[in-house]
Amino acid sequence: MKSIKRRITIAAALWLLIGQDALAGSIKKWVDENGVTHYGTSIPPQYKDKAHAELNQRGIEVKRHNRTRTPEEIERDKELAALRAEQQKLLEEQQAKDRILLNLYRNEDDLIMARDGKLSQLDGQIRLIHNEIRRLKDRLSDFQASAAAAERAGRQLTKKQQANLESTRRSIEGSYANILRKEDEKIATIERYSADLERFRQLRKGGARATNTEVASSEIPDLVNTAVRCKDPAECDRLWENAQTYARMHATTPVDLSAERILVTAPPRAAKDLSITVSRLYEKRRNGERIFMDLQCVRFTEGQEFCRSAEVTAIRENFKDALVR
Repeated sequence: MKSIKRRITIAAALWLLIGQDALAGSIKKWVDENGVTHYGTSIPPQYKDKAHAELNQRGIEVKRHNRTRTPEEIERDKELAALRAEQQKLLEEQQAKDRILLNLYRNEDDLIMARDGKLSQLDGQIRLIHNEIRRLKDRLSDFQASAAAAERAGRQLTKKQQANLESTRRSIEGSYANILRKEDEKIATIERYSADLERFRQLRKGGARATNTEVASSEIPDLVNTAVRCKDPAECDRLWENAQTYARMHATTPVDLSAERILVTAPPRAAKDLSITVSRLYEKRRNGERIFMDLQCVRFTEGQEFCRSAEVTAIRENFKDALVR
């Protein structure tokens, strides 16, 4: 009832203000800078870009014109639209990942088995590289022995001998770099499957939990634990000097190779021999360097037990601290 009375009042006011002839067309309604409402047959120029409305003869709003947006507001709206589009893209990507996750695994145990299978595969690859490094070190030791015999006889190394030494050195460096990449891949795999497991639990609320989610320990020492990243060339130089000193101090076999970026002691022969390799490798992805150490014992049972002893474990665990002192 109040609404009807209000319309009648507006119509009557318009009749008096504008006249019957003007009411044959549309009536404009606008508000000035003081908040006062005005009616008329046309909008004054200074208010054309402001919000205004058109009324019919009964005083009912039939059309509304919003104020003209500023360039800043238009740009902000574009940015908002782009953000919303990106948000929608992320949502669709997550929904696609969720569908794949639910299609791949029936339960948590399936997911854990897939993770452990991937880690086992990587461990197998690392084991093969370690075996290759052992072969390369034996080869390097033979080359060094031949070189030493030539020097004692007063002969210079032949180009072939020099090439063999250099090729073997590069192969050892490359093999260790490959191991570190595989170790990094293992870390990324564990992190990815942990995230998948958490998401799987969110999607399958109330489902049976996996009997064991722990990552099984590997029989192969993690070289990432004996790898140190350096920030700049000066720091890398300092850490590299410390690494070489540490290797010479703790290795029980003589140095076979001491080059600009790698130091290798001779392969282990006796049960308590400890061969140490330290290397300074470039990291292309990070545009930096990483200095690391690898320990090697003889392959038979007594030697492997020595490699797992508290004495050797301490050498491995203290490497990082020794470098940064």
